[in-house]
Amino acid sequence: MKSKKQLKKQMENKTVLIGKMGAASALSWEIAKLAGSNHPYLAPISVILCLQTTINRSIRFSYHRMVGTVIGIIVVVLLEPYLRVNGWTLGCLIIIGSFMAKWLKRDETAIHQVALTVLLVFVLGHKSGDYPIDRFRDTLIGAITAVIIQMIIHPPNYLKQALKISEEYSNTLASTFTNAAQWVENGVDKTKGTEIQNKLKNLQQELELCKFVLKDAKESLQYNLFAQKSKSALKVCEQRITLLSEGFIYIKIVIETFMTWSKAAAINTIDRRIFAKQLTTLAQFYNQKADDMEQSNLLTISIPAELEKHQHLLTIYNETCQLIEKIKQNKNEG
Repeated sequence: MKSKKQLKKQMENKTVLIGKMGAASALSWEIAKLAGSNHPYLAPISVILCLQTTINRSIRFSYHRMVGTVIGIIVVVLLEPYLRVNGWTLGCLIIIGSFMAKWLKRDETAIHQVALTVLLVFVLGHKSGDYPIDRFRDTLIGAITAVIIQMIIHPPNYLKQALKISEEYSNTLASTFTNAAQWVENGVDKTKGTEIQNKLKNLQQELELCKFVLKDAKESLQYNLFAQKSKSALKVCEQRITLLSEGFIYIKIVIETFMTWSKAAAINTIDRRIFAKQLTTLAQFYNQKADDMEQSNLLTISIPAELEKHQHLLTIYNETCQLIEKIKQNKNEG
């Protein structure tokens, strides 16, 4: 369930988008008319399509729309004199134009724009000889207007959302470390271990969401002229999410190792307390937003001196055993 603040923020974003769309559409229409267009509605169409969630995405979409428009116009202008307007010729032109876009290594957005341009220029070009010129000029006007409006009027900034979701995930990860510590200290019960592993699946999905929101935040600030302070804070947020990702990988491996260890032999009380203390310490670290706690005392466990020179070999051996076990499980399930 989304919080009231999240819903309120979404409503605010929609209100801003509606305002931008209306203002940019009106402005682009008038600019197109001043430029001599007989089809000024083409400019607002570009505005509506090019206004994406971030400035970066708006620029990318505008670029692909222009490329697709140019390719579509070229194909139709070159081949139209030799063709009649019907479904078969239209289909052939769309295929030719789309393959040109593919050959030029354009993405799917550009291919869609090629097809749309071919359709409209081929059909309407017969009725209005100046349509191809208007199509190019007005599309350019609309795309530029959309990007400029997006950049100067309340430009998108998703940093707060990224900071909030990373803080929430940090607290959730800390709780997982605490639960794992209690599980280890209380005897590594198999049922409880399986329960924690199942919760880790949800935790992994939440981590992917964190990364997705971080990506949105980075894109929203890429061409944001008024977000210098936010760009500095973004680096901190990115480092935090990297630490959270490392923490998730660590706890996942630790729980799998303890599950395997408990199957092979009983774990004595002293070892369980030592590892429980280590997990509790890491829980405290992540509970403080993963960046405020002193890092010098994070390591509380140690290994016997005679094993120290073999620690890397033991790590590789353990990881290899776990991989092979997963391979066997996958074959059995298949």
